[in-house]
Amino acid sequence: MINDQEKPRKMERVSRDQVETNERFYKIPKALFENEFYADMKLETKVAYAILRDRFLLSIKNNWIDKSGDVYLIYKNIDLQTILSVGEKKVISLKKELANFGLLEEE
Repeated sequence: MINDQEKPRKMERVSRDQVETNERFYKIPKALFENEFYADMKLETKVAYAILRDRFLLSIKNNWIDKSGDVYLIYKNIDLQTILSVGEKKVISLKKELANFGLLEEE
């Protein structure tokens, strides 16, 4: 028997405000969890990767693509520090781990 709280409900319409606030999210590639190569990668590094990867859309919009066709991004350490609520040493450590796994190159 279904009580009032368990009754199926149709999904509510999504407002512009929800899309601009609540409906925004970072995508973390499943390969970071399913591929054994990344088994030792720290969870916080995977989250940092998702945040950095999210910026690829802005990079494409700004045509930040090198001669090889690879997308690059500009993202300051302070911005990553702010979004992750960590210090500079932590951000540097996360970026080093990403580089060690071949997911980040810096110039």
